Amino acid sequence: MPTAPPLITRHFMLLVFAHLLQALGYASMLLLPLYLQHLGASRTEIGAMMATAAVAGLLTRPLVAWSLDRMGRKPTLFVGTLLLVVSMVMIAAIDSLGALIYIERAIFGIGVGALFSGYFTFAADLIPTERRTEGLALFGISGLVPLLVNPLADHIGVAPPDLRWFLPVVGLVIIPGVVALVFLPEPKHDDEARIPMNQAIPALRRAPLWPVWLASITFSGLVGIFMTFATVTAEGRGIDRPSTLWLSYALGAVVVRLLGARLPDRVGPSKIVPPALGLYIAALWLTATAHTFGAFLLAAALAGIGHGYCFPVLSSQVVTRTPAAFRGSAMSMFTALWGLSELVLCPTFGAIADRFGDGTMFRIASVFGGACLLLWVVLERRYGQTQAAAA
Repeated sequence: MPTAPPLITRHFMLLVFAHLLQALGYASMLLLPLYLQHLGASRTEIGAMMATAAVAGLLTRPLVAWSLDRMGRKPTLFVGTLLLVVSMVMIAAIDSLGALIYIERAIFGIGVGALFSGYFTFAADLIPTERRTEGLALFGISGLVPLLVNPLADHIGVAPPDLRWFLPVVGLVIIPGVVALVFLPEPKHDDEARIPMNQAIPALRRAPLWPVWLASITFSGLVGIFMTFATVTAEGRGIDRPSTLWLSYALGAVVVRLLGARLPDRVGPSKIVPPALGLYIAALWLTATAHTFGAFLLAAALAGIGHGYCFPVLSSQVVTRTPAAFRGSAMSMFTALWGLSELVLCPTFGAIADRFGDGTMFRIASVFGGACLLLWVVLERRYGQTQAAAA
């Protein structure tokens, strides 16, 4: 039996370290809704402000795709890191609801869009093809562990007003990650990478990718709703230390990746999508009725387990079903769908919560997820596995 190629290499670990630090920025910003609520924002306003990042990220995603496939992975990551740090430091100047919040969110969205696409494209370059899903699952742990910064902030007594200084400090911690990138070689592009970029759109419109795009929209939408509103819902129902939810979420995601990272490649990545999405749908339904600390922790754990499997499976399918020449463009498309879902769904479901309550909002979100999952089953059976294998 041939020996499997090594997965944990020096370059892989350097990329993990850099990704771990930048992920602190994204993870800690999950606390921002608490600060916005402290400033007097409604659920609708919170959803709109958080979605501003998605607008900026979407508008600049074509530029990110071009940069990744033509300028390279490292230059794109350098610029993205700079924008992320600047956006987080800006929070120190925000002491009331106003235009500055939207500017901060826009800069944040552009930076995160470049980093989100760039890091997973870079990881796909480094990971052996036959261990792609496993490798992306393990690499993704570096993006989940930073969620622990949120319960840590709660534990050391960081109250919503204190986030004005806490988030800028976290932003400065991100900077050393750039040093790790310096020691990584830029992935080599073969002759295929000289294909004109105008061929990227037809490549991303291929039928085998349709179910992947649908599952990505569904999953990212559910994640966006849970991450935007779960903490404020728990606080509104009198739960002490609501940020502890992210400890449960992170543990659920990390444990399944450590113990079951090889499962998707063994049984087939597409077979993991229904149970992973199903767990996230169940988490939303449980959140709708949760009124105890334990119930919220269980909901977060279920969501984390679903996240732990769904993200690496979908990102692996994006890479597998796309020509290598447009890997950066494909991952940019994949991450852009996250921004699109956040843009459309967060304000929409925030408005539902303002009018009908948080419970109704989470129930409707779970029904939405279930309907999309059924449609995914149809598309995957018709266009996904068979055509992807033939291609």
